[in-house]
Amino acid sequence: MNPGDIQLLAIALASVLILVALIVSRIRMHPLLALLVVAVGVGLATQMPVESLIKSMTNGAGKTLGVVGLVVALGAMLGKILADTGVTESISNYIVNNASGRVLPWAMALVAFIVGIPMFFEVGLVVLLPLIFSVARKLEQDGTRKGSAYVYVGVPVIAALAAMHGMLPPLLSS
Repeated sequence: MNPGDIQLLAIALASVLILVALIVSRIRMHPLLALLVVAVGVGLATQMPVESLIKSMTNGAGKTLGVVGLVVALGAMLGKILADTGVTESISNYIVNNASGRVLPWAMALVAFIVGIPMFFEVGLVVLLPLIFSVARKLEQDGTRKGSAYVYVGVPVIAALAAMHGMLPPLLSS
């Protein structure tokens, strides 16, 4: 390792520590803004030309936000359509009426497994959020459950979506 490599490692370590400090300290900077500030700082610390730094940041953020943002936005629209048309309400009624208290998390996980087959994790979660909220509200109205109903039905959905995304990542066109 030459001194330049050690300097880059030190800058990388310092940037991670600064990023965490900006997000969790009293400053409580928004994570995206903190990431941008740290990226500019790292670029300047590594003596990257300003024009190249700006181009690199806009290209990287643009590609990431363009692909992920579009997919998540379309998923949010689909979730809103399902909620507005009453589909979410009818599915939540069916799940709550036909699944006992102990089976309910498994039923929610099964729904998430099915939804998670063709979708990315983020999109599946955005689509299923109205269902999670609807089922949790119904459980809270019953008042028979201790603890958060949102956690009771949300964690199995998140676990099932993560498992499906890990086993069957959606294929992107090449």
